[in-house]
Amino acid sequence: MIQTNTSQNHLSKIYTQQKSQNQLYKTFSTIQYQKQEQYLQPKSIVQQSQCQIFPFGQYPPLNQQIFQRNKNIIQAQPVQQIYVQPVKSITNRPQITLNNLCFNDDEMIEPQKQIIKQNVMKYDLNNNIKFEVKTIYQAVRLLNNKAQYLPGIVSIKAQEKTISENNKNERVGVDLICLIDISGSMIGIKIEMVKQSLIILLQFLGDNDRLQLITFDDKAYKLTPLKRGTQKNKEYFTQIIKYIQADGGNQISEATQMAFQQLKYRKYVNNVTSIFLLSDGVDFTFPAIQTQIKSVNEVFTLHTFGFGEDHDAPMMTSICNLKSGSFYFVQDVTLLDEFFADALGGLISVVGENLEINISSSAPAPYQNIQISKTYGNMWKKKGNKYQITQPQLASGSRKDYVFELLLPKFEGRVQDYQRNVEVIDAEFKIRDPVNGSFIIKKTKMMLTFFNLDEQINQNINLDIDVYAQYFRVKGTEVIDQARKVCEQNKNEDAQKLIDNMLIQIQKNQNVAAQCGGIIQDLQQAKQASERQSYDLFGQKLMCQMVSNNYQQQGVNSIFSASGVQMQQPTAAQYQNCQQQSMMFQVQRQKPPYKYQ
Repeated sequence: MIQTNTSQNHLSKIYTQQKSQNQLYKTFSTIQYQKQEQYLQPKSIVQQSQCQIFPFGQYPPLNQQIFQRNKNIIQAQPVQQIYVQPVKSITNRPQITLNNLCFNDDEMIEPQKQIIKQNVMKYDLNNNIKFEVKTIYQAVRLLNNKAQYLPGIVSIKAQEKTISENNKNERVGVDLICLIDISGSMIGIKIEMVKQSLIILLQFLGDNDRLQLITFDDKAYKLTPLKRGTQKNKEYFTQIIKYIQADGGNQISEATQMAFQQLKYRKYVNNVTSIFLLSDGVDFTFPAIQTQIKSVNEVFTLHTFGFGEDHDAPMMTSICNLKSGSFYFVQDVTLLDEFFADALGGLISVVGENLEINISSSAPAPYQNIQISKTYGNMWKKKGNKYQITQPQLASGSRKDYVFELLLPKFEGRVQDYQRNVEVIDAEFKIRDPVNGSFIIKKTKMMLTFFNLDEQINQNINLDIDVYAQYFRVKGTEVIDQARKVCEQNKNEDAQKLIDNMLIQIQKNQNVAAQCGGIIQDLQQAKQASERQSYDLFGQKLMCQMVSNNYQQQGVNSIFSASGVQMQQPTAAQYQNCQQQSMMFQVQRQKPPYKYQ
């Protein structure tokens, strides 16, 4: 129940007093609230049965200004009763900063011992993950007049593991922090679809998952602590979500700073952690976010959701790439819940964390100059004569192929029989079990067989179509990025020619093209997006999405009709595992039939 005793030019303190849930649901009252009169003393939130003070920035209904004249509202937190009382002085108003907020109020995680045991037994990292390094050819003729460049991949394949709705608590637990833009441009259907999608997202959370809601305009507001996804707490979250309203500026770095502080100071750490950032605006705080994230030692992913025609897609992709996340381009906000399902489905099917791959050239004399000459994607880091790839999480049923080009220098000598089979690359793969914390390590080598120029071999027989398809995935993605940059110079026709040429190269070999359906579709969509009119409406954002998601090999690349309307995914997206597909289709089935244009 909410009682008020406010008057003009008075400040307000909010006190909470414990009451039974039945009493609270039976009592309603009217409250008057004016923004210019409202001021709340800062003090951290903790779960107490005694009187406590909620500061501005922490109690959601006040943050979002839902106290309107002559309106009855349901109490957002069902276990507490709120009283608003006047404070007579407004002098020496303290500033609300991150130092005033409490971040160790996260709810305790209580996984059952048998659940942990089941998780470990259900997914054996050592046996269910395949790790290999290979190139397009295993047998190669060395040339004495020029160098050669062989496409290659470092490949990780995780066996599928599907979690049924009834067994949602027999999987890893997820800590999810949602950062919600409530700037003025979100007013209307955008914020309403965000709220509806958040409520749908609740149905996929289990008792061992935790959720936190943070809103932001030109400041960030902590709406909730990290609370478990129990049925009682879902009702709590639902009420808070309903009260969220948009009105203000836009400064993403305020929200990310609050989220990073939460990760740093939470008392309990779940198996898997992620941040969802939802915004429709242009922001210039990316350098600040880059600096913030360097101080965060936690393992997590960061997924971004960009709304409408005005958001800054290059910035949103840059933010998600800081933590190996996906970028979801939401032109049609009615599709947001489906994108949420994809992102959350990837999190609940995580089977490994702290993935690390180390690759080094190991060819002996006279082949010691063989080396990796080019890599694709920003996940590659060169350290001396070695390369390293790190990723925060690996989901079951996912495949990661990190593409490189191997330089074979011109060889003026002669290959002797005892020098034919050569170890060219050493690779080591390490990953941590998110349930019991143990690490597994796998090692592999890449061997090549060399021949002289005058010796006959049939390379077409030895062609690895799998490597070729992955090579075209990244080459096609590289072309999409080039085409976007050309469009920025208003050379849209040149951009389309680049894309056409790439499509011709892929389709020369029918066997290869058959495995390149995803990148072919993306290139065709990118060609449409490169048209002058389309580029300004949705093309730039779509092409940014393709580049980011294709290198990361995750997320859902949006599909647009010939008339430029974003469409629902009619089939599984190319990077989805079975869990993500199931959850996305479950959300789609809850909607009216979608009309494709």
